[in-house]
Amino acid sequence: MAFRSQTREYITLAVLVTVLACAAWFARSHADALRQLVERHTVAGAAVYVVLNVLDAVIAPGATLPLIPIAARAWGHVAAALVTTVGWTAGSLIAFSIARRWGTPIVKKLTSIERVRRMRRYVPKDPFWTVVMLRMVLPMDVLSYVLGLFSDLSWQKYTFATALGLTPSAFILAYIGKMPHAYEWIMLAFAAIVVSMTIYSASRALTADAETAKR
Repeated sequence: MAFRSQTREYITLAVLVTVLACAAWFARSHADALRQLVERHTVAGAAVYVVLNVLDAVIAPGATLPLIPIAARAWGHVAAALVTTVGWTAGSLIAFSIARRWGTPIVKKLTSIERVRRMRRYVPKDPFWTVVMLRMVLPMDVLSYVLGLFSDLSWQKYTFATALGLTPSAFILAYIGKMPHAYEWIMLAFAAIVVSMTIYSASRALTADAETAKR
């Protein structure tokens, strides 16, 4: 059981890192063309960017990070950060809504249900400020599903806490987006977070299974 759980965690890690690497390669290879396209079609470009960030938050955390440097160079730091925050917040709210409305049967098709269940114990009774802090460092999908399934947090508080927590990260990434080697910095930072969270989650699963076996 522990071996299968660990295997799933590492497969998830491999998929996320692969998706991010492919997205970074594509964005970097076509950066000029994408930037010119966005500059020519500002409204449509912003709409597509928001939709992609929504999908990022629901099913593929981190996949759109390589687009942030393009957005920052096309729209400027502030606009890129604000549009990124809107997309991430909307996607997180959709993930939260899916969990709250349809529950585990749908959630387990979109993310690791084992990881979601393990995080249940860490949901406080009043999670507002916890959400704000966690949003600054954690991939978005799992937290959204955990809170949708296991918390009594209202839609309004969840949305405000999510936006408040995501805004600093969006601004930091938008400013990094104009630095030399922006793609490499963003990719390495996200990969480090995903690797750390996956290893921690897998080790917790191994410990929990060992304790269960002893009983």
